[in-house]
Amino acid sequence: GFANIGFQPSYQINTKEASVNLGATFMYSAASQGGESKFFIYPSVTASYKVVGDLMIAYAGAEGALKQNSYHDFVQENFFVSPTLAIAPTDQKFDIYVGLKGKLANAIGYNVRGSYLNEAGKSLFLSNTFSHYNTNKEGYAFGNSFDVVYDNVKTISFYGELKADFTKNVAFGISGTFSSYATDVQEEAWNLPAINIASNLDINITPKWYAGTKVFFVGERKDTTLVQTLMTIYPPTYYNETTTIDSYFDLNAHIGYKHNDRLTFFLKGNNLAGQNYQRWINYPVQGIQVLLGGNYKFDF
Repeated sequence: GFANIGFQPSYQINTKEASVNLGATFMYSAASQGGESKFFIYPSVTASYKVVGDLMIAYAGAEGALKQNSYHDFVQENFFVSPTLAIAPTDQKFDIYVGLKGKLANAIGYNVRGSYLNEAGKSLFLSNTFSHYNTNKEGYAFGNSFDVVYDNVKTISFYGELKADFTKNVAFGISGTFSSYATDVQEEAWNLPAINIASNLDINITPKWYAGTKVFFVGERKDTTLVQTLMTIYPPTYYNETTTIDSYFDLNAHIGYKHNDRLTFFLKGNNLAGQNYQRWINYPVQGIQVLLGGNYKFDF
């Protein structure tokens, strides 16, 4: 229901130690299905300075964007959305950030950043409610699907990343994001975690054997659930109550054998910690999963 068109002029200043980009983004969003057409102006300013060569680079920026949401994008993020979503763009007014990146050694790189993000019409997943009295229901109307609600959300976040290539055969990485959210209308920033940590290790054991692990931790999220009122037995009455979805830890590992350039065998293990956690409310994931298989590449 929206068609967006825009342009982004900029002016660049580059020296041996510093780089500055001064620009702005002009966007016009034309609504074709009953929405409101709007004109947007966003900052597009970035700068970096080599404090200690490539060992320490300071950077900062103020950027904005108009994000065109789509049903396809929502489904890729949450497979359990209902087909009744209202699709609207998100106005990312500005994202102001400062950070440091560089190398601790030749094989170890780092990146730390703090940011303040202001978004109008940010999309949030919220579970659809169940109506006890409506007996003519679609399959997604039993409290088993999710809606998308929009709110003005301000996010303060801190991000850190460390990557290490110990040798050409061993690579390690770890990253973490810690966020705090403030909403205008919604009671909570639904289904957004305050903590998100991920780590990976990849090893080439021999020219033919390889292995790796991926670990991630996601903090608590908020959603709503339907609760029956105890004061009224018949007819029953219900109300929505905010609930906390537990944090979870997931460990995945794999090992493979590359027989030749075309044929590879592999063994994968997912959720090896065995937690039947809920990524989305009322949807527990499968426990330990093991997959044995092979790949063959045809040359046509």
